[in-house]
Amino acid sequence: MSQGALPAYYTRLAEFRSLFSMGTPILTYHKLGPRPPRVRRKGLYVSAALLDRQLEELRRAGFASGSLDAVPGALGGAGRSVVVTFDDGCANVLEHGLGPLERYEFRAVQFLVAGLLGKTNAWDADRGEAPEPLMNVSQVRTWLAAGHSVGAHSMTHPDLTRVPPARAREEIGASKKRLEDLFGVPVAHFCYPYGAWNPALAEMVREAGYRTACTTEFGVNTAGTPPLALRRITARYRSRSLRSILRSVLGARTYLWVTAVK
Repeated sequence: MSQGALPAYYTRLAEFRSLFSMGTPILTYHKLGPRPPRVRRKGLYVSAALLDRQLEELRRAGFASGSLDAVPGALGGAGRSVVVTFDDGCANVLEHGLGPLERYEFRAVQFLVAGLLGKTNAWDADRGEAPEPLMNVSQVRTWLAAGHSVGAHSMTHPDLTRVPPARAREEIGASKKRLEDLFGVPVAHFCYPYGAWNPALAEMVREAGYRTACTTEFGVNTAGTPPLALRRITARYRSRSLRSILRSVLGARTYLWVTAVK
């Protein structure tokens, strides 16, 4: 199945079953629980009930919890595991996510902004987004004690493609060291802020000692996927936009034709 025939976001398994059979999917979430007023990027919030339904559906279909530690090697090919990741380290993930993850025996990776632990998502607030508390050191330890893991998401969440190379290298390397010093666990996985990356950044990530790095490029991962450019699929609620309704009613091919001739 081509990407053009798929929704841009993951909501339920039926539409993605064929794609998931081709490699290992990595689902990405950001924030869990009730959405505060005046949120601009509404899709970054997933309700605890929807997370529960998504994990239950995957478990009932026979999917197991995958791990980024399988990269390179076992990740890709089997088509029966799903890696669950969360970006940014929002405290509401700890509040609303631990129950569903434990209930369906999934282990998740939380990509932390190492320089902002216990603070707020300042990079979002600078763009007019609602502030959201980030996990503090104690909360991260609770996350780890529940059997989950952490990765680095830079020190302060800049677009690494838009900062000087020296700063990008510092954001990548210092975040790994800070998290390892604070929590006494190896930090082998990186996530590019905003999913923005290029080969030069991938080389910096490799030099810093990471084994994998996640992008926001759509798709599943096979043995041939570069480990420092892993693909992911954003999980969220089903869009109710006119575009998504047309896709559902008309079918992807008809929708594309209709929009092309407008």
